[in-house]
Amino acid sequence: MALVTGAGGGIGRGIARCLAEEGMALALADVVPAGAEAAAAEIEGGGGRAVALGLDVTRAGECRSAVEEVRSRLGGLHVVVNNAGVIGSPNLKLGLPLADLTEEDWDAAYAVNVKGVFLLCQAALPHLQAQRWGRIINISSRAGRDGRETIPHYSASKAAVIIFSQALAREAAPHGVTVNAICPGLIWSPMWERLAQLYRGKLPGLAGLSPREVFDHFVAQTPLRREQTPEDVGRAVAFLASEDARTITGQALLVDSGAVMH
Repeated sequence: MALVTGAGGGIGRGIARCLAEEGMALALADVVPAGAEAAAAEIEGGGGRAVALGLDVTRAGECRSAVEEVRSRLGGLHVVVNNAGVIGSPNLKLGLPLADLTEEDWDAAYAVNVKGVFLLCQAALPHLQAQRWGRIINISSRAGRDGRETIPHYSASKAAVIIFSQALAREAAPHGVTVNAICPGLIWSPMWERLAQLYRGKLPGLAGLSPREVFDHFVAQTPLRREQTPEDVGRAVAFLASEDARTITGQALLVDSGAVMH
């Protein structure tokens, strides 16, 4: 039984599809309940088992309630996928220069990307430890491994996810629980379309390009020159959630066409 946050978006749905293919029962959560319901309906329509939850991961009480609801409705909880994330505030301003970045963007990124991961892990960990088996998989970003000057707030928040995952992995390991992060690269999404529109006004040579052309410009700079899909991330999640990954913990797996190599 797995709980996936941010399940209404593209990456969340890709993760859900891949976990469903492995036969997992799913609780699909999103701050927009309709998004979670649509994702659950898709899984059920394909023959899987899924329930939908409304969840704001920045609220501790909602995280605790979600964990209890999942255990009640699915009969247990074994895998937690912290996928909910934002690039910034609704009025996103890019850095470069740093003076253009707003406190609103910084706070929004940290509230969801860092605090949200912490709160759900805090709510779920006692149950995973008590059963002496569990998987926590936190979705970071390649930006968390290679700071982006245009989005320093986002890069910093995603780096925090990686370090938090390592710290939690050490605490959870004696109880049979693994904790890992996944760092996706370039996935075409509404978030990236929004970002591309802002890049056109900040970076030389991008003015006049469509948002998709801006995205393709960045894809072309990666060694494999291939964009990622939600299922690329989903398959990585499915592997880390499996018994095959039983001795992997405290790691950050880059799924980014080789853009960042460590």
